[in-house]
Amino acid sequence: MLTKDSNIYQKIIGIEDYLNSKFLEREALISLLLLTVLSGQNMFILGKPGVAKSEIVYQASLLFKKVRIFRYLLTKYTTPEEIFGSISLDELKKGRFYRRISKKLADVEIGFLDEIFKGNSSILNSLLMIANEKIYINDTEVVKVPLISLFGASNEIPDEEEMEELQALYDRFTIKFIAEPIKDFKNFSKLLLQDENQLQIENELLLELNDVLTIHDKAMEITPGQKVLNLIYEVREYCYENNYYVSDRKFKNILTILKVCAFVNGRSDIVAEDLFLLPYMIWEKPEDFATIENDIHNIILDHIFNSILSNISIRISNSFSSFINELIISTNNQYNEYTKCYSYLKPKQKEDLVIQYRLVREYLYKINRIIDQLTTELSSYQLKYNLRYYHLVYQKILFTINNKLTEFSDYQIKLSELNDKIQSALQEEDKI
Repeated sequence: MLTKDSNIYQKIIGIEDYLNSKFLEREALISLLLLTVLSGQNMFILGKPGVAKSEIVYQASLLFKKVRIFRYLLTKYTTPEEIFGSISLDELKKGRFYRRISKKLADVEIGFLDEIFKGNSSILNSLLMIANEKIYINDTEVVKVPLISLFGASNEIPDEEEMEELQALYDRFTIKFIAEPIKDFKNFSKLLLQDENQLQIENELLLELNDVLTIHDKAMEITPGQKVLNLIYEVREYCYENNYYVSDRKFKNILTILKVCAFVNGRSDIVAEDLFLLPYMIWEKPEDFATIENDIHNIILDHIFNSILSNISIRISNSFSSFINELIISTNNQYNEYTKCYSYLKPKQKEDLVIQYRLVREYLYKINRIIDQLTTELSSYQLKYNLRYYHLVYQKILFTINNKLTEFSDYQIKLSELNDKIQSALQEEDKI
Protein backbone atom coordinates (compact mmCIF):
# COMPACT_ATOMS: atom_id res chain seq x y z
CA MET A 1 0.00 0.00 0.00
CA LEU A 2 1.32 3.44 -0.92
CA THR A 3 1.40 6.05 1.82
CA LYS A 4 1.98 9.78 1.50
CA ASP A 5 5.51 9.22 2.77
CA SER A 6 6.24 6.68 0.04
CA ASN A 7 8.85 7.64 -2.54
CA ILE A 8 6.72 6.15 -5.33
CA TYR A 9 3.70 8.12 -4.08
CA GLN A 10 5.69 11.36 -4.29
CA LYS A 11 6.69 10.49 -7.85
CA ILE A 12 3.10 9.81 -8.92
CA ILE A 13 1.86 13.08 -7.40
CA GLY A 14 4.78 14.97 -8.99
CA ILE A 15 4.07 13.46 -12.41
CA GLU A 16 0.37 14.26 -12.19
CA ASP A 17 1.04 17.83 -11.09
CA TYR A 18 3.51 18.31 -13.93
CA LEU A 19 1.24 16.87 -16.62
CA ASN A 20 -1.79 18.81 -15.36
CA SER A 21 0.18 22.05 -15.46
CA LYS A 22 1.18 21.27 -19.03
CA PHE A 23 -2.16 19.90 -20.27
CA LEU A 24 -5.21 21.78 -18.97
CA GLU A 25 -8.60 20.12 -18.35
CA ARG A 26 -7.04 16.69 -18.69
CA GLU A 27 -7.22 15.42 -15.08
CA ALA A 28 -9.17 12.28 -15.95
CA LEU A 29 -7.08 11.50 -19.03
CA ILE A 30 -3.81 11.90 -17.12
CA SER A 31 -4.94 9.65 -14.28
CA LEU A 32 -6.08 7.07 -16.81
CA LEU A 33 -2.77 7.29 -18.69
CA LEU A 34 -0.87 6.54 -15.51
CA LEU A 35 -3.20 3.70 -14.58
CA THR A 36 -2.81 2.22 -18.06
CA VAL A 37 0.97 1.97 -17.72
CA LEU A 38 1.01 0.96 -14.06
CA SER A 39 -1.47 -1.88 -14.75
CA GLY A 40 0.18 -2.98 -18.00
CA GLN A 41 -2.96 -2.37 -20.05
CA ASN A 42 -3.65 -0.60 -23.36
CA MET A 43 -5.46 2.66 -24.06
CA PHE A 44 -7.22 4.23 -27.02
CA ILE A 45 -7.78 7.99 -27.31
CA LEU A 46 -10.43 9.37 -29.63
CA GLY A 47 -10.49 13.04 -30.52
CA LYS A 48 -10.42 15.64 -33.25
CA PRO A 49 -7.07 16.93 -34.54
CA GLY A 50 -5.28 19.36 -32.26
CA VAL A 51 -6.50 18.18 -28.85
CA ALA A 52 -3.02 16.92 -27.86
CA LYS A 53 -3.76 13.18 -28.12
CA SER A 54 -0.27 12.33 -29.37
CA GLU A 55 1.61 14.88 -27.30
CA ILE A 56 0.11 13.92 -23.96
CA VAL A 57 0.98 10.24 -24.45
CA TYR A 58 4.50 11.15 -25.54
CA GLN A 59 5.10 13.56 -22.65
CA ALA A 60 3.70 11.05 -20.15
CA SER A 61 5.94 8.27 -21.50
CA LEU A 62 9.01 10.51 -21.02
CA LEU A 63 8.34 10.51 -17.29
CA PHE A 64 9.37 6.86 -16.96
CA LYS A 65 13.12 6.29 -16.72
CA LYS A 66 14.80 3.76 -18.99
CA VAL A 67 11.55 3.16 -20.83
CA ARG A 68 11.90 2.90 -24.59
CA ILE A 69 9.19 4.40 -26.77
CA PHE A 70 8.06 3.62 -30.31
CA ARG A 71 5.81 6.17 -32.05
CA TYR A 72 4.39 5.96 -35.54
CA LEU A 73 1.63 7.49 -37.66
CA LEU A 74 -0.21 4.78 -39.55
CA THR A 75 -1.63 5.15 -43.04
CA LYS A 76 -3.09 2.62 -45.41
CA TYR A 77 0.32 2.55 -47.10
CA THR A 78 2.30 1.76 -43.93
CA THR A 79 4.21 -1.50 -44.34
CA PRO A 80 4.94 -4.12 -41.66
CA GLU A 81 8.66 -3.27 -42.01
CA GLU A 82 8.01 0.20 -40.64
CA ILE A 83 6.35 -1.16 -37.50
CA PHE A 84 8.02 -4.51 -36.86
CA GLY A 85 11.38 -4.18 -38.63
CA SER A 86 12.90 -5.15 -41.97
CA ILE A 87 13.48 -8.71 -43.12
CA SER A 88 16.98 -10.04 -42.37
CA LEU A 89 18.60 -10.91 -45.69
CA ASP A 90 20.98 -13.31 -44.00
CA GLU A 91 18.12 -15.20 -42.43
CA LEU A 92 16.12 -15.06 -45.66
CA LYS A 93 18.95 -16.92 -47.41
CA LYS A 94 18.48 -19.63 -44.82
CA GLY A 95 14.80 -19.84 -45.66
CA ARG A 96 13.66 -17.89 -42.63
CA PHE A 97 11.27 -14.91 -42.79
CA TYR A 98 12.91 -13.24 -39.80
CA ARG A 99 12.59 -9.53 -38.93
CA ARG A 100 15.12 -7.26 -37.29
CA ILE A 101 12.86 -6.04 -34.52
CA SER A 102 15.40 -3.87 -32.68
CA LYS A 103 13.98 -0.42 -31.79
CA LYS A 104 10.64 -1.33 -33.34
CA LEU A 105 7.29 -1.98 -31.64
CA ALA A 106 8.24 -5.47 -30.42
CA ASP A 107 11.37 -4.11 -28.73
CA VAL A 108 10.04 -1.24 -26.55
CA GLU A 109 8.12 -0.76 -23.33
CA ILE A 110 5.61 1.81 -24.60
CA GLY A 111 4.14 1.91 -28.09
CA PHE A 112 2.02 4.66 -29.60
CA LEU A 113 0.29 4.28 -32.95
CA ASP A 114 -1.44 7.40 -34.20
CA GLU A 115 -4.43 7.01 -36.53
CA ILE A 116 -4.24 3.35 -35.65
CA PHE A 117 -7.31 2.23 -37.58
CA LYS A 118 -5.93 3.56 -40.84
CA GLY A 119 -3.36 0.77 -40.85
CA ASN A 120 -3.83 -2.18 -43.20
CA SER A 121 -5.03 -5.59 -42.04
CA SER A 122 -1.59 -7.24 -42.06
CA ILE A 123 -0.33 -4.69 -39.51
CA LEU A 124 -3.45 -4.55 -37.37
CA ASN A 125 -3.76 -8.34 -37.15
CA SER A 126 -0.12 -8.55 -36.07
CA LEU A 127 -0.92 -6.24 -33.16
CA LEU A 128 -3.36 -8.67 -31.54
CA MET A 129 -0.84 -10.92 -29.80
CA ILE A 130 1.52 -8.05 -28.98
CA ALA A 131 -1.28 -6.04 -27.35
CA ASN A 132 -2.75 -8.88 -25.30
CA GLU A 133 -0.32 -11.77 -24.82
CA LYS A 134 2.75 -9.51 -25.16
CA ILE A 135 4.41 -11.88 -27.63
CA TYR A 136 5.47 -11.54 -31.26
CA ILE A 137 5.89 -14.41 -33.70
CA ASN A 138 9.11 -13.77 -35.63
CA ASP A 139 9.16 -16.51 -38.24
CA THR A 140 8.92 -19.61 -36.01
CA GLU A 141 10.34 -17.91 -32.93
CA VAL A 142 8.00 -16.78 -30.16
CA VAL A 143 9.44 -13.51 -28.85
CA LYS A 144 8.30 -12.25 -25.43
CA VAL A 145 8.10 -8.52 -26.01
CA PRO A 146 8.91 -5.98 -23.26
CA LEU A 147 5.83 -3.92 -24.14
CA ILE A 148 4.04 -2.62 -21.06
CA SER A 149 1.33 -0.60 -22.76
CA LEU A 150 0.15 0.08 -26.28
CA PHE A 151 -1.54 3.41 -26.94
CA GLY A 152 -3.62 4.09 -29.99
CA ALA A 153 -5.23 7.32 -31.14
CA SER A 154 -7.59 8.30 -33.92
CA ASN A 155 -9.85 11.09 -35.14
CA GLU A 156 -12.60 8.55 -35.66
CA ILE A 157 -13.55 4.97 -34.91
CA PRO A 158 -14.20 2.35 -37.58
CA ASP A 159 -17.69 2.18 -39.06
CA GLU A 160 -19.87 -0.88 -38.41
CA GLU A 161 -18.57 -2.80 -41.44
CA GLU A 162 -14.92 -2.13 -40.57
CA MET A 163 -15.55 -2.86 -36.89
CA GLU A 164 -16.43 -6.47 -37.71
CA GLU A 165 -12.81 -6.99 -38.76
CA LEU A 166 -11.28 -4.77 -36.07
CA GLN A 167 -13.39 -5.77 -33.05
CA ALA A 168 -10.67 -8.05 -31.66
CA LEU A 169 -8.09 -5.24 -31.75
CA TYR A 170 -10.56 -2.65 -30.45
CA ASP A 171 -11.30 -4.91 -27.50
CA ARG A 172 -7.57 -5.03 -26.63
CA PHE A 173 -7.78 -1.40 -25.54
CA THR A 174 -9.08 -1.78 -22.00
CA ILE A 175 -9.40 1.98 -21.49
CA LYS A 176 -10.92 4.30 -24.08
CA PHE A 177 -11.06 8.06 -23.69
CA ILE A 178 -12.77 10.81 -25.68
CA ALA A 179 -10.55 13.92 -25.71
CA GLU A 180 -12.28 17.25 -26.25
CA PRO A 181 -11.05 20.82 -26.78
CA ILE A 182 -10.54 23.04 -23.75
CA LYS A 183 -13.87 24.53 -22.65
CA ASP A 184 -13.12 26.96 -19.81
CA PHE A 185 -12.16 30.47 -20.95
CA LYS A 186 -9.50 30.91 -18.25
CA ASN A 187 -7.86 27.61 -19.17
CA PHE A 188 -7.98 28.53 -22.85
CA SER A 189 -6.26 31.82 -22.05
CA LYS A 190 -3.61 30.00 -20.02
CA LEU A 191 -2.99 27.69 -22.95
CA LEU A 192 -2.39 30.59 -25.31
CA LEU A 193 0.00 32.31 -22.89
CA GLN A 194 1.74 29.17 -21.66
CA ASP A 195 5.52 29.09 -21.92
CA GLU A 196 6.25 25.39 -22.27
CA ASN A 197 9.97 25.90 -21.74
CA GLN A 198 9.27 26.87 -18.14
CA LEU A 199 7.45 23.61 -17.42
CA GLN A 200 9.94 21.07 -16.13
CA ILE A 201 9.91 18.16 -13.73
CA GLU A 202 12.64 17.24 -11.30
CA ASN A 203 14.62 14.19 -12.32
CA GLU A 204 14.07 12.44 -8.97
CA LEU A 205 10.31 12.48 -9.57
CA LEU A 206 10.58 10.28 -12.67
CA LEU A 207 9.27 6.76 -12.22
CA GLU A 208 11.73 3.92 -12.64
CA LEU A 209 10.78 0.83 -14.62
CA ASN A 210 11.18 -1.11 -11.36
CA ASP A 211 8.61 1.22 -9.75
CA VAL A 212 6.09 0.23 -12.40
CA LEU A 213 6.75 -3.48 -11.89
CA THR A 214 6.61 -3.13 -8.09
CA ILE A 215 3.27 -1.34 -8.18
CA HIS A 216 1.81 -3.96 -10.52
CA ASP A 217 3.06 -6.94 -8.50
CA LYS A 218 1.94 -5.50 -5.15
CA ALA A 219 -1.44 -4.51 -6.55
CA MET A 220 -2.09 -8.04 -7.82
CA GLU A 221 -2.02 -9.24 -4.20
CA ILE A 222 -5.29 -7.36 -3.56
CA THR A 223 -8.37 -9.58 -3.38
CA PRO A 224 -11.66 -7.78 -4.09
CA GLY A 225 -14.36 -8.11 -1.44
CA GLN A 226 -17.75 -9.64 -2.13
CA LYS A 227 -19.55 -6.27 -2.10
CA VAL A 228 -17.30 -4.97 -4.88
CA LEU A 229 -17.69 -8.20 -6.87
CA ASN A 230 -21.47 -7.87 -6.53
CA LEU A 231 -21.29 -4.28 -7.74
CA ILE A 232 -19.14 -5.25 -10.75
CA TYR A 233 -21.65 -8.00 -11.54
CA GLU A 234 -24.48 -5.47 -11.34
CA VAL A 235 -22.64 -3.30 -13.88
CA ARG A 236 -22.11 -6.39 -16.06
CA GLU A 237 -25.85 -7.13 -15.95
CA TYR A 238 -26.56 -3.52 -16.90
CA CYS A 239 -24.27 -3.89 -19.92
CA TYR A 240 -25.98 -7.08 -21.09
CA GLU A 241 -29.47 -5.67 -20.59
CA ASN A 242 -28.59 -2.63 -22.70
CA ASN A 243 -26.62 -4.50 -25.38
CA TYR A 244 -23.24 -3.04 -24.47
CA TYR A 245 -20.85 -5.89 -25.19
CA VAL A 246 -18.03 -6.29 -22.67
CA SER A 247 -15.98 -9.46 -23.02
CA ASP A 248 -14.94 -11.65 -20.09
CA ARG A 249 -11.34 -10.82 -20.98
CA LYS A 250 -12.17 -7.12 -20.67
CA PHE A 251 -13.65 -7.64 -17.20
CA LYS A 252 -10.49 -9.49 -16.13
CA ASN A 253 -8.42 -6.54 -17.36
CA ILE A 254 -10.80 -4.12 -15.64
CA LEU A 255 -10.21 -5.89 -12.34
CA THR A 256 -6.46 -5.56 -12.85
CA ILE A 257 -6.85 -1.80 -13.28
CA LEU A 258 -9.10 -1.54 -10.21
CA LYS A 259 -6.48 -3.36 -8.12
CA VAL A 260 -3.76 -0.97 -9.27
CA CYS A 261 -6.12 1.94 -8.71
CA ALA A 262 -6.72 0.88 -5.11
CA PHE A 263 -3.01 0.32 -4.46
CA VAL A 264 -1.93 3.65 -5.96
CA ASN A 265 -4.57 5.39 -3.86
CA GLY A 266 -3.07 3.95 -0.70
CA ARG A 267 -5.61 1.22 -0.03
CA SER A 268 -5.39 -2.54 0.40
CA ASP A 269 -8.87 -3.08 -0.99
CA ILE A 270 -11.04 -1.98 -3.90
CA VAL A 271 -13.91 0.35 -2.97
CA ALA A 272 -17.01 1.45 -4.82
CA GLU A 273 -15.39 4.80 -5.66
CA ASP A 274 -12.83 3.00 -7.84
CA LEU A 275 -15.63 1.82 -10.11
CA PHE A 276 -16.30 5.35 -11.33
CA LEU A 277 -13.62 4.51 -13.90
CA LEU A 278 -15.75 1.76 -15.47
CA PRO A 279 -17.51 3.87 -18.14
CA TYR A 280 -14.09 4.51 -19.75
CA MET A 281 -13.66 0.75 -20.08
CA ILE A 282 -17.14 -0.11 -21.35
CA TRP A 283 -18.14 2.25 -24.15
CA GLU A 284 -17.54 1.34 -27.78
CA LYS A 285 -19.56 3.95 -29.65
CA PRO A 286 -18.82 7.57 -28.68
CA GLU A 287 -22.49 8.47 -28.74
CA ASP A 288 -23.15 5.91 -25.99
CA PHE A 289 -20.56 7.21 -23.52
CA ALA A 290 -22.68 9.91 -21.81
CA THR A 291 -25.55 7.47 -21.21
CA ILE A 292 -23.24 4.72 -19.96
CA GLU A 293 -21.40 7.13 -17.67
CA ASN A 294 -24.63 8.50 -16.19
CA ASP A 295 -26.22 5.08 -15.66
CA ILE A 296 -23.16 3.39 -14.17
CA HIS A 297 -22.40 6.34 -11.92
CA ASN A 298 -25.99 6.18 -10.65
CA ILE A 299 -25.57 2.46 -9.89
CA ILE A 300 -22.41 3.22 -7.92
CA LEU A 301 -23.90 6.27 -6.17
CA ASP A 302 -26.93 4.23 -5.09
CA HIS A 303 -24.55 1.64 -3.66
CA ILE A 304 -22.55 4.29 -1.80
CA PHE A 305 -25.74 5.92 -0.51
CA ASN A 306 -27.10 2.63 0.83
CA SER A 307 -23.70 1.80 2.32
CA ILE A 308 -23.94 5.05 4.29
CA LEU A 309 -27.41 4.09 5.49
CA SER A 310 -26.32 0.55 6.38
CA ASN A 311 -24.97 2.02 9.63
CA ILE A 312 -28.56 2.65 10.68
CA SER A 313 -29.92 -0.57 9.11
CA ILE A 314 -32.03 1.25 6.53
CA ARG A 315 -31.94 0.54 2.80
CA ILE A 316 -33.53 2.79 0.20
CA SER A 317 -34.81 1.22 -3.00
CA ASN A 318 -35.27 3.00 -6.32
CA SER A 319 -39.01 3.20 -5.61
CA PHE A 320 -38.61 4.86 -2.19
CA SER A 321 -39.25 8.39 -3.47
CA SER A 322 -42.35 7.25 -5.34
CA PHE A 323 -43.61 5.51 -2.22
CA ILE A 324 -43.12 8.59 -0.01
CA ASN A 325 -44.82 10.87 -2.52
CA GLU A 326 -47.72 8.43 -2.77
CA LEU A 327 -47.88 8.21 1.03
CA ILE A 328 -48.11 12.00 1.30
CA ILE A 329 -50.86 12.20 -1.33
CA SER A 330 -52.92 9.30 0.04
CA THR A 331 -52.60 10.51 3.65
CA ASN A 332 -53.71 14.01 2.68
CA ASN A 333 -56.74 12.47 0.95
CA GLN A 334 -57.55 10.38 4.05
CA TYR A 335 -57.23 13.45 6.24
CA ASN A 336 -59.51 15.51 3.98
CA GLU A 337 -62.11 12.75 3.91
CA TYR A 338 -61.98 12.44 7.69
CA THR A 339 -62.41 16.15 8.36
CA LYS A 340 -65.25 16.56 5.88
CA CYS A 341 -67.32 13.40 6.44
CA TYR A 342 -70.54 13.20 8.48
CA SER A 343 -70.43 12.00 12.07
CA TYR A 344 -71.93 8.56 11.41
CA LEU A 345 -69.01 7.82 9.03
CA LYS A 346 -66.36 9.03 11.45
CA PRO A 347 -65.43 5.69 13.07
CA LYS A 348 -64.52 4.05 9.77
CA GLN A 349 -62.70 7.13 8.51
CA LYS A 350 -60.90 7.50 11.82
CA GLU A 351 -59.74 3.88 11.70
CA ASP A 352 -58.33 4.39 8.19
CA LEU A 353 -56.69 7.66 9.17
CA VAL A 354 -55.06 6.13 12.25
CA ILE A 355 -53.48 3.46 10.05
CA GLN A 356 -52.13 6.16 7.74
CA TYR A 357 -51.00 8.18 10.74
CA ARG A 358 -48.94 5.28 12.05
CA LEU A 359 -47.38 4.82 8.63
CA VAL A 360 -46.52 8.53 8.44
CA ARG A 361 -44.91 8.41 11.88
CA GLU A 362 -42.92 5.30 10.96
CA TYR A 363 -41.46 6.89 7.83
CA LEU A 364 -40.96 10.24 9.50
CA TYR A 365 -38.81 8.41 12.06
CA LYS A 366 -36.85 6.69 9.27
CA ILE A 367 -36.33 9.91 7.37
CA ASN A 368 -35.17 11.74 10.49
CA ARG A 369 -32.58 9.00 11.02
CA ILE A 370 -31.53 9.20 7.35
CA ILE A 371 -31.10 12.98 7.59
CA ASP A 372 -29.01 12.64 10.76
CA GLN A 373 -26.83 10.00 9.11
CA LEU A 374 -26.34 12.00 5.91
CA THR A 375 -25.52 15.14 7.90
CA THR A 376 -22.91 13.21 9.89
CA GLU A 377 -21.51 11.69 6.69
CA LEU A 378 -21.20 15.09 5.00
CA SER A 379 -19.19 16.48 7.88
CA SER A 380 -16.86 13.49 8.09
CA TYR A 381 -16.76 11.98 4.59
CA GLN A 382 -13.24 11.57 3.28
CA LEU A 383 -12.19 9.73 0.18
CA LYS A 384 -8.67 8.35 0.21
CA TYR A 385 -7.18 9.30 -3.11
CA ASN A 386 -3.82 10.06 -4.65
CA LEU A 387 -4.85 10.31 -8.29
CA ARG A 388 -6.36 13.62 -9.37
CA TYR A 389 -9.34 11.94 -11.02
CA TYR A 390 -10.61 11.24 -7.52
CA HIS A 391 -11.09 14.97 -6.94
CA LEU A 392 -13.85 14.74 -9.56
CA VAL A 393 -15.26 11.58 -7.97
CA TYR A 394 -15.19 13.20 -4.53
CA GLN A 395 -17.11 16.24 -5.76
CA LYS A 396 -19.73 14.05 -7.44
CA ILE A 397 -20.30 11.97 -4.31
CA LEU A 398 -20.64 15.03 -2.09
CA PHE A 399 -22.99 16.64 -4.62
CA THR A 400 -25.16 13.51 -4.58
CA ILE A 401 -25.22 13.30 -0.77
CA ASN A 402 -26.21 16.98 -0.62
CA ASN A 403 -29.00 16.39 -3.12
CA LYS A 404 -30.23 13.39 -1.13
CA LEU A 405 -30.13 15.46 2.04
CA THR A 406 -32.22 18.17 0.38
CA GLU A 407 -34.68 15.58 -0.94
CA PHE A 408 -35.18 13.91 2.45
CA SER A 409 -35.37 17.25 4.25
CA ASP A 410 -38.26 18.13 1.94
CA TYR A 411 -39.96 14.83 2.80
CA GLN A 412 -39.33 15.52 6.48
CA ILE A 413 -41.13 18.88 6.28
CA LYS A 414 -44.14 17.44 4.43
CA LEU A 415 -44.46 14.40 6.71
CA SER A 416 -44.03 16.57 9.83
CA GLU A 417 -46.83 18.85 8.67
CA LEU A 418 -49.03 15.81 8.02
CA ASN A 419 -48.15 14.32 11.39
CA ASP A 420 -49.00 17.54 13.25
CA LYS A 421 -52.34 18.18 11.59
CA ILE A 422 -53.51 14.55 11.85
CA GLN A 423 -52.46 14.43 15.48
CA SER A 424 -54.34 17.66 16.13
CA ALA A 425 -57.48 16.38 14.35
CA LEU A 426 -57.48 13.08 16.25
CA GLN A 427 -56.96 14.82 19.58
CA GLU A 428 -59.83 17.18 18.80
CA GLU A 429 -62.07 14.23 18.00
CA ASP A 430 -61.14 12.51 21.26
CA LYS A 431 -62.19 15.61 23.22
CA ILE A 432 -65.61 15.50 21.62
